Amino acid sequence: MGGKVKVSGIGKIKYSVKSIRIGNLGLPQSALKFSAGQGIQLSITNGFISVTGNFRIRKHFFRTSGSFKVSVSRLSISQTIGMTRDSTGRPALRSVACSANIGKVRVKFTKRKRWLYNLFRKFLEKPIRKALIKQICPKISSALSGLEKNLKTMEISFKLNPFAEVDYSLVNQIQISNNAMDLDFKGQFYRVGQRKDPPFKPPPISLPSQSTRMLYLGISDFLANSAGFVYYKAGVLQMKITDNMIPSLSPVRLNTKSFSVIIPQLEKLYPNMPMEMHLRATQSPVLKAATSNITVQAFGAFDVYAVLPNSTLASLFVLNTEASVSAQIHIVQMKLNGSLQLNSLKVSLEHSNVGPFRVASLELLMSIAVKLVVLPEVNVKLANGIPLPNVKKLKFINPNLVVNKNILVIATDLQYHP
Repeated sequence: MGGKVKVSGIGKIKYSVKSIRIGNLGLPQSALKFSAGQGIQLSITNGFISVTGNFRIRKHFFRTSGSFKVSVSRLSISQTIGMTRDSTGRPALRSVACSANIGKVRVKFTKRKRWLYNLFRKFLEKPIRKALIKQICPKISSALSGLEKNLKTMEISFKLNPFAEVDYSLVNQIQISNNAMDLDFKGQFYRVGQRKDPPFKPPPISLPSQSTRMLYLGISDFLANSAGFVYYKAGVLQMKITDNMIPSLSPVRLNTKSFSVIIPQLEKLYPNMPMEMHLRATQSPVLKAATSNITVQAFGAFDVYAVLPNSTLASLFVLNTEASVSAQIHIVQMKLNGSLQLNSLKVSLEHSNVGPFRVASLELLMSIAVKLVVLPEVNVKLANGIPLPNVKKLKFINPNLVVNKNILVIATDLQYHP
C-alpha cells in the first residue's frame, strides 16, 4: 500500500506501507440467522483488530522508515450466504452479499522520530482504514470457498460391501425460512451397480418443531427397509449353523441324539450323527418405528440336515419361522449402529422327511439357537454401522436419539473444525 499525501509545512511526500500483520482479532458480538428467500445471514458488530506494520517515507533526497501499530475498533461485518442443491445432489453455498465497515482507526508509531511521523499520522489512518475494509469481504469469501470445497467433496453415496450402497443425495432444493433450513436427503439402499427401487414407498414423516438444538436429522424406517430388501434380493440373508457354534456349556448339542428327545425316530434313522441348520430369509425383514420403540419382523426358514459319514447332507425337515426382535440404535463416530434382541419366535413345519413330530416342542430349541448363535452374528455386522450424511470436519456434539412413528430423530449440536 502506498501513495502521496500533502503535509502542511512540508509539502507532498511519498509513503509506502508493507508487512501488515494482524496481531489480535476480537469479534465479541456475532449472530447467525436464517433469512427466508435469501439464505444464512452472518452479522458481526463491535469487532476490533490490532495490526502492526512497517512504513517508508520519501521526499526528494530525504528518506526514513519505521514501524507502527494500528488499533481498529467498531468493526462491523454483514455477510449473506445462499444455499442450494448442485447438479450432483450435494448442498452448495455462495456469497450473496457482503459489506464491512470500520468505525475508528488509530495509528501509533513505535520508534524514534515519532514527533515527525505524527505530522502525517492522520494521512495514514484513512488509507489503512480503506485497505482493511477492502480486504475483509474477500477474506470471508476465501473462508467460504474452503467450506464450499468440503461440501463439494461431501460423500453422498457409501459402498458398504460388495452387495449394498446407500444414497444420501438431496432430492429437492434447500428450503430456508426465518427459523430453519430444511434439506431432504434420499436415504435409500441400492444393490451395487443397480438402481432398482423396492416395492414400497417412504412413509410421510415430519420433524419436531423444537429449536433447542442446532440440527434435527430425521431417518425414516424406509432406510432400514430398503436395506433389508437389497440384502434379501442379493441372497445374503442366510447362515449355516453347526455344533461348534453352540456354546460349550449348552446341554443341547446339534446332533441327532439331542434332538431325538423331541423326535424319537431321528436317532433310529440317523444314529448319533451331527446336524446342520441352514437359516435363510424367505422375504424382506420389516422394521417398524413407533414411539420409543423399534421392532423388526423377520421371516425365514430353517433347513435342517443330518451330516452323513461321507459328509453329504440328508434333509430332515424344514421349519418356517417368524421372529419379532427389538432394535437398539446408537451413534458411534458419525455412524448409525444397532443391535437386536429377540422378543418372540413362531415356528411351523413346512415339511418333514422323518415323519410327524410336535413342532411346538422345537420352538424353545430354535429360540435358543436364534439368541445364542444367529443374533450375535447379526449384531457383529450391525456394529459396523451405516455412515450418516455429513460434511468433512463437521461432527455431532451430544447427540440425542428419539424414536417416533416411522422416524428416528437425531437432535444434536454441531462443531466445525476449519
